[in-house]
Amino acid sequence: MIKKIACSVYLTFFTLIFATVGQDAIFSQYYASGLYLNPALAAAEPTVSLGFNSRVQWKSIITPYTTNQVSLIAPIYKSSDKSVNLGGIGVSVFQNKAGEIGLVNTGANITGSYVIRLDEKNHILTGIQIGILQKTIDFTKGQWGSQFDVSNGYDSNIPSGEYNFVSSKTYMDVNFGAVYYHNPRRNITEVGKSFYAGYSAYHFNRPNESVIGDQKSALPVLNKFILGGEYSFNSSWNISPNALIAMQNASMQINVGLYGTYSFGNAETNTVLPTKLFAGTWYRVKDSFIGSIGFGNKFYTFGLSYDLNSSTLRQTSTSKGAGAYEISIKIMSPRIEKVHRVYQTPRI
Repeated sequence: MIKKIACSVYLTFFTLIFATVGQDAIFSQYYASGLYLNPALAAAEPTVSLGFNSRVQWKSIITPYTTNQVSLIAPIYKSSDKSVNLGGIGVSVFQNKAGEIGLVNTGANITGSYVIRLDEKNHILTGIQIGILQKTIDFTKGQWGSQFDVSNGYDSNIPSGEYNFVSSKTYMDVNFGAVYYHNPRRNITEVGKSFYAGYSAYHFNRPNESVIGDQKSALPVLNKFILGGEYSFNSSWNISPNALIAMQNASMQINVGLYGTYSFGNAETNTVLPTKLFAGTWYRVKDSFIGSIGFGNKFYTFGLSYDLNSSTLRQTSTSKGAGAYEISIKIMSPRIEKVHRVYQTPRI
């Protein structure tokens, strides 16, 4: 009985921590979720693209933590020269759910980006994102310590003693970012290299997200730093080392790793069968090992990844060592003229 009470109180408390001092979810396949990573990456797509990402974490618990996002990006080209990309516009929606008391964060954003050309091989991508966030929580689903009776256990008819909670909160969100890119127009089949470095700030306006009516809690700014590059050995083999550092409030997440891509077949005529395979591995410092595989061609890509816990969380009876599953899907529209794409993503 004592164990059951402690577990229920813990789950409720854990969810409230997410609700009042929120930490944003970050995809393991961060390179495949451009607008969720850096608003400037709306300028990195050469064609109209539709992307979907889904993450399920700690599936062994009663209600796993889930995150989903959909984005649509359209590039903007110079009217007099269709090979010159001026930037891009994008729209995206996302939702993540956590905990037994139905904590749900939903957001919708509009993104605009612009390319600053220092010279032919050195570009700076800039972007700003404005959106609406809504946080909802169902406190009637919570099991509070005061609702447990030593003899009969949990009784929903016993008052929780909690009050002044707000079940829904809506606020405006402002994000921005910039990415420096060297040699972005090089084709993947060409021997050589490119590299990039970027920074983005999410929730820059620090909106009040408190679910307690008479209190204020400014949503912490989420700072993201990305660094990486890619190198082609020949027309078939390419590798891309990359890293992500995300800092929010007192939390820090560091992902480091690389993926490799093998290209084969006729990429120009093959519209259904894959013409590239890729696989990668990353380490999230003090948290997990990540493996990823995928395939695609110039019209679509599909990626699948799994996080294997390396932290003490894998030893708990609640998680049972389970990590996170994640998929990414991207569909791109064709272009008649040849386009040299930007390599922020693994051909995604």
